[in-house]
Amino acid sequence: MKTGFRFSVHFAIGLIAWMLGLGITMMITVDVLFPLLGLLEGQEYYDLYILAVFVLNITGCSVLFGWYFGSPLRFMMSWIASLSGGNFEPPPAAQSIFKRNQKLKSRYRLYSELIVNIESLSASLKQSELERRKLEDNKKDWVAGISHDLKTPLTYVTGYSALLLNEEYSWNADEQRTFLQEIQSKGLHMEELISDINLSFQMNEDHASFPMHFGTLELIGFLQRLIADVGNDPRAVSYLLSLEAEIESLELVADEKVLYRALQNVLMNAVLHNPAGTAIHVTVRREGEESVNIMISDNGTGMDEDTLNNLFQKYYRGAKGSSHKLGTGLGMAIVKNLILAHGGFLTVDSEVSKGTTFHIRLPVREHEKST
Repeated sequence: MKTGFRFSVHFAIGLIAWMLGLGITMMITVDVLFPLLGLLEGQEYYDLYILAVFVLNITGCSVLFGWYFGSPLRFMMSWIASLSGGNFEPPPAAQSIFKRNQKLKSRYRLYSELIVNIESLSASLKQSELERRKLEDNKKDWVAGISHDLKTPLTYVTGYSALLLNEEYSWNADEQRTFLQEIQSKGLHMEELISDINLSFQMNEDHASFPMHFGTLELIGFLQRLIADVGNDPRAVSYLLSLEAEIESLELVADEKVLYRALQNVLMNAVLHNPAGTAIHVTVRREGEESVNIMISDNGTGMDEDTLNNLFQKYYRGAKGSSHKLGTGLGMAIVKNLILAHGGFLTVDSEVSKGTTFHIRLPVREHEKST
């Protein structure tokens, strides 16, 4: 029964009960109580006494109506005011609206749907506040991490620049070339970090505002070049990278640059967060006529439950106190959005000390259909 209809029924019943009560009260007063008090019709002020009884009856019924219909409203208004003030816990009076059997008292049962909705709103706001605080903490950690990631290569740049500018020592050509290569390498890395920061702000949750430039992409050759590039990275020298494809060639529609960045980040995460000697294997499997599955797996350290549950949260950079290596700055939340922007899906399985597997499913579409 809806609140409005229930309210009308209760009000009608209350009004009928009041009218009956008024009639009975007036009859008892006039026929019984007044004669006992010696007040008879025709005496002075007799009509005023009748009016006084009538007014007292109306006042009493108004107080009763106000208590029955108004006290739940006051309770709900105080609860809403508490929510608007940022207090998401139920008010202290919340327990008093229930009977011993934990059912709502009759006057509160009149507004049961509203009370349930406010309770649900309170729980939702409380959860949202917890998530907001967690996001703020992660954002602070993310900014601190990015600052560290920028400061580290910047230290190399300023250090080697100072060496080159030192007039007290004359560096030979090979030494100068080594210093300049380091400066260039660290400069490119900082450029990559800044690009990733810009990318993270361009991508919103529905990835609708991020510009995509789709074209035909031959997947197997693309992955071979990607794995070769990652393998040539100095940070990946001690890692075993391999590719297994069940198909020789496959064309799909994708933004090659964006997809490269996403898959490169997954591969580099496997490098940066696992010990030297870890095997990183890429498997490509065709799934029906409409999709292809790319699995990037390693036999490294794996992820604990907290990291796994928060991996795709924006600004999450891993558990506090965990070892940190210099990364690209591109979070897995952004990687997932880049895959979603291609109409694909990204999931992950991981177990501590056994390794991690990323499952990337992409749709296979004809170029003409996507334009």
